[in-house]
Amino acid sequence: MPKKEQAKTEISDSEVQEKESADRETKAAVEQPSGEAREDAQATEETQPDEEPCEEEKLKQHIEELEDKHLRLAAEFDNYKKRMARQYEEMMRFANDRILLELLEVVDNFERALHHENDNTDFETFRKGTELIFGQITALLGKYDIMPIEALGKPFDPNLHEAVMPIESEDYPEGVVAIEMSKGYMQGDRVLRHSKVGVSKRKAKDKEEGRK
Repeated sequence: MPKKEQAKTEISDSEVQEKESADRETKAAVEQPSGEAREDAQATEETQPDEEPCEEEKLKQHIEELEDKHLRLAAEFDNYKKRMARQYEEMMRFANDRILLELLEVVDNFERALHHENDNTDFETFRKGTELIFGQITALLGKYDIMPIEALGKPFDPNLHEAVMPIESEDYPEGVVAIEMSKGYMQGDRVLRHSKVGVSKRKAKDKEEGRK
């Protein structure tokens, strides 16, 4: 073989070997990632979100949320009831204070009347003063819609009257209020105090005659 052709062949073989070596290095680099690439891959795996909870876990979490909400609502409602009870007590106390203050004025008038009695005031003057005070009390009750129950001569009504004893009477038919022992009062449509009454009944003699 001539020298010139032999030299060309050697150069070609050398180029082939270099190319094959470069291909192997490239393939190795592709198949085996660098340290930075491995770290990036590991970081990516670590930052991936956890799997979504199963249906049972979701249901459990929902139940816990409902229980917490129920407890908070119960506590709020309990506080609301206590607050309303305090407000009602304060309202009633203030209302009672107003009534009592007005009643004290009537007490003052009674006290003045008693002092006049000690000054040898005649009975008629004292009686008129007492009637005046009674009128003040009646007006005070009427101011708060408290009115007396009319009982005497009315048919007995257990919704308004409390029968204390039977009364034999010629003036009233049987079952009628013949005597009023304690006056009853109403506030609006509500019975504040029942009238204590004696209810008329037929005399024993009349009953016997009725049997005959």
